[in-house]
Amino acid sequence: MKSFDPIPHQGIFNQIFYLTDARLRIFDWPANGYSINLIQFIILLVLAVIVVFVTEQLTKSKVGGLAAGVIITLIGAAIIQAVTTGMPDFLFEGVRIVSSLVGAIIISVFYTLIRARFTKGK
Repeated sequence: MKSFDPIPHQGIFNQIFYLTDARLRIFDWPANGYSINLIQFIILLVLAVIVVFVTEQLTKSKVGGLAAGVIITLIGAAIIQAVTTGMPDFLFEGVRIVSSLVGAIIISVFYTLIRARFTKGK
């Protein structure tokens, strides 16, 4: 699958956006870990704003702010991207956009509904 990469992969842009990365691995899952560089994190930040908005529209309650939305988006994107490796998708700077959005929205809606259920009981 070809990725659409509008930022050049050479010079200072390469050092800033592509050579800065972080890797997440929990209990040796996924096998190689979930790696993300700076440009992918910025794209997921934009997706997090969309996820927070969609979740608020679906559940009529807040996720908990942009920080919670970013964390939920990263978790949802990591889980769905690890599970659905063969699904056709649109890649932008290496981020699977549709899978990330769907996974983050599903995780975010469930998180919001479960949190609302437990906080109403108190």
